[in-house]
Amino acid sequence: MLRRCSLLALLGLLAACDPPGDPRAAWLQTTLVLDNQVFLDTDPPQARAKFARMSLGLYPYFRGTLGQYSRDLGEGGGAGRRASDHVTAGTADVALIGDPHPENIGSFRRADGELVLGFNDFDAATYGPYHFDLRRLSLGFYIAAIELDLAEPARHAEAAAAGYVAEIAALSEGTAARVTDEGRILGHLLKKAAEDGEAREELADYTRVVAGERRMFFGEVEPGLAWEMAPHAMQLATDQLLPASASETRELALLLARWPETLLDPAALPPGAEQLKGLGRRLGAGVASYAAPRYYALLEGPTPGLDDDLLLELKRVYDGAVMPGLSRLPSRPFADNGARVVALQRELQPGPDCDPLLGHAELGAATFRVRDRSKFQRGLDLEKLAEKLAEGDWNEDDIAVLADQAGRLLARAHAGARRQSGPVALPSLAAAIGRDQAGLVAETLAFVRDYAPIVEADYQRFLDVLTTHGPSLGYPH
Repeated sequence: MLRRCSLLALLGLLAACDPPGDPRAAWLQTTLVLDNQVFLDTDPPQARAKFARMSLGLYPYFRGTLGQYSRDLGEGGGAGRRASDHVTAGTADVALIGDPHPENIGSFRRADGELVLGFNDFDAATYGPYHFDLRRLSLGFYIAAIELDLAEPARHAEAAAAGYVAEIAALSEGTAARVTDEGRILGHLLKKAAEDGEAREELADYTRVVAGERRMFFGEVEPGLAWEMAPHAMQLATDQLLPASASETRELALLLARWPETLLDPAALPPGAEQLKGLGRRLGAGVASYAAPRYYALLEGPTPGLDDDLLLELKRVYDGAVMPGLSRLPSRPFADNGARVVALQRELQPGPDCDPLLGHAELGAATFRVRDRSKFQRGLDLEKLAEKLAEGDWNEDDIAVLADQAGRLLARAHAGARRQSGPVALPSLAAAIGRDQAGLVAETLAFVRDYAPIVEADYQRFLDVLTTHGPSLGYPH
């Protein structure tokens, strides 16, 4: 029987891709192409840019390979497949973030103006065993610690797992305290979110006032990055807006007309917001979703003044990562991916009103999540963490506190959300973990210690494929 990679090569979907003696390299190349084929077919430049972005470090590579992580955990014989002693029938259909990691934690402003902390990326949200998320989060802190050149990567993976189990116990006993800004890193994040949000920095970044009117700004908000892996080279956008085409503007105006119907409280939409004042395509955001169509829309604010206009993000949402053994969504109970992402975001965040402008809409087969682009929504950034560490403002202890808080945030998300079968998950999680909190922490840490070296080796395999086949990974274009 032909190997899958060889079969794809014969069909013309990949160049020869089976390095002698390394079948995992062939598997990696094949699955990355399959997971990104929609982008390779519809927007090859941005697909290539995504792969180039993933090559910039171990952590960006980790962010872009959720599909490979999921296969390794879920497929028979998968490199990350490890049984858990803490999974029961009642914890097999927990609402999952899907891709929890350090850079997917951020701030939100609730409808009453309160700033809260939670996870902020739900593209991969689904239902399944809770340890899929817990292991991903702990692994993310281990990989981040390597990228930050910290002395004890395992310490931070362990802190994330320990925070999770401690918070489940506290929630079950009714003794949990709010995860707030007691750590310096999340305290700084909340402080900057409040300052930048009040200053309306999103308008300063992405719009300009011209002849007494506020208009979209088109160009580089941050300079692009020159990428080269000889003989391949390109320019990578880091934060850039391009004008939307006439057809994009027509279609997205229709989408925006439908979006208010999906708001948690339609009254949250201020008067005048039906007036679209500008639209541009944003390039350079994210890693896994780097190539996904993402637009910024400028809407009229509640008054004719220039300082209360609204900036929204409209991002196309695709099927979540392949998770063997789990149902592919959208499926019941969701009509489409936009409905899936929004519904699970409201379930898993600290409150369903963390973004009063959160909603979704569809145009044919394309579904979009719509959200507020206010700077009150601010996420963690590994490069900024590295800068603070280098300057001596933060240290390894602060990262450990952050990991503990991240584990607690994940526990709160899981525990407070309804399982696919209906009940809230907390009782089932508490029963599954029971008195063996240390056992779950040790089990999670053992997984991370075993699997992190595989991720590191895969990153080198990925760089080798890029060097040999270029940033299309051998896919014809």
